[in-house]
Amino acid sequence: MPCSKWRSEGWCSLQKSFYPVSYYNPLHIAVLRNRPNMVRLLAGHGADIEKRDRIHESSPLDLASEESERLPCLLTLLDLGADVNARDKHGKTPLLHALASSDGITVHNTENIQLLLERDCVFVFLFLPRHLQIVYIQWV
Repeated sequence: MPCSKWRSEGWCSLQKSFYPVSYYNPLHIAVLRNRPNMVRLLAGHGADIEKRDRIHESSPLDLASEESERLPCLLTLLDLGADVNARDKHGKTPLLHALASSDGITVHNTENIQLLLERDCVFVFLFLPRHLQIVYIQWV
């Protein structure tokens, strides 16, 4: 892809090498490395904070919500206006990503979960194998 095309999409030439070889874009990588200042910098230069990866269709907010160590990136993305109720290709919201990172006994990233709920994150998740169950959670 020509460098001018990358610049018109808001990416600098140094980031060009990441995107074609990875299904993560530079914003996803900044979140995975827990670099909230880089997240803010990339968003300030036109990076789409709602951009989904090419395989799982996870957003940067989904990735930030999964680990308690990424709370600074989660807060940054929420402050930048990331959609707290956006769903990936499996229908999972960032809140469900946060809950899914627990081991089934202990919830490890309670601060992430609380922050998402405080920002009006809701989810309705359907379990369809044998019974239809609707789970609805909202911070009150």
